Amino acid sequence: MIERNKRVAEMIAREVSLCLEFEVNDARLKNVTIISAEISKDLKFCKVFFSVLGSEKEIKKTLSGFESSKNFIKKNVFSKVLLRVVPEIRFEYYGGLQKAFDINTIINEYNSTKQTIK
Repeated sequence: MIERNKRVAEMIAREVSLCLEFEVNDARLKNVTIISAEISKDLKFCKVFFSVLGSEKEIKKTLSGFESSKNFIKKNVFSKVLLRVVPEIRFEYYGGLQKAFDINTIINEYNSTKQTIK
């Protein structure tokens, strides 16, 4: 049963990503990367994790874009991912990529100052 939920979550994440790329015309959702999805055991609730590089304002703008496009995305995704019950979908920001980008920037700055000192 758990393996099935993982497969369904992967399918949902892939279909949401494709929907954003080819179907949704909202400018607020253009630079979004879908990271993963989690689905509850009873398949009634689904969380889709996304990432977007930018400020807090950009993240809030993206969340409002998801809220306004949620029904359209849900309809498109679950016309391809066929389930008995269409789960309630929720979009959540995943900040791990932004943190990795920030750490990489700090390391690069450190390395460049280290080379100029020598």
